[in-house]
Amino acid sequence: MQRTIALLIFMLLPVLASAQNYGNKWEWSVAGIYQESGSTGTVGGSSLEIDSAVGLGFSFNYFFNPRLMLGADFEWLSPDYRATLLDDQGMTSVIDHELTQFNGRIKGTYNFIDGPLSPFIEAGFGWTYVDSNVADGPPIVGCWWHPWWGYICDGYYDTFNETSFSYGGALGVRYRLRGGTVLKLSYNNWEIDGSGEAPDPTLNAFRLEAAWGF
Repeated sequence: MQRTIALLIFMLLPVLASAQNYGNKWEWSVAGIYQESGSTGTVGGSSLEIDSAVGLGFSFNYFFNPRLMLGADFEWLSPDYRATLLDDQGMTSVIDHELTQFNGRIKGTYNFIDGPLSPFIEAGFGWTYVDSNVADGPPIVGCWWHPWWGYICDGYYDTFNETSFSYGGALGVRYRLRGGTVLKLSYNNWEIDGSGEAPDPTLNAFRLEAAWGF
């Protein structure tokens, strides 16, 4: 999925570059993301540790004025994780696997300076979807008649997944180049409102973005 998104972005860059205009009301950006490692703490001997990971993202923003923006972020990451599970009998099992993570957020941005170089602050809320990629039951098998291959059967697994509310913000700096392209670097901190007894996890990440007006 990330490779497909990267290819589409690469194909669209020439179009975006020809349409750059800082005076426009809209801005969109592509981002490289480095998410730091984290954990949820320990409850009853069970714990979850998530490794650092890189990912891709893109954003849309609307300018109310040169300093105030409202927009949306979309991010995809696949961090490795290690889950240690302790059952009622005191038996421990360990799962080493890879998460599928998607973050969708609505955020406001305030640029402190109306000029080529400006620090900024962001705040917002959204949802984080996490799929453990671990089956939560036996496979489900379906069969049907295929117009070319005849009668075929295939199966799939439901996996443990969860969508949680998230909120937080970021501090960063943006710089507008002469051609109109904007470079942005920010440090993001987002709290995940988990539904279990463990402390809510925090997602800390650096975002390096290239943005264009349209």
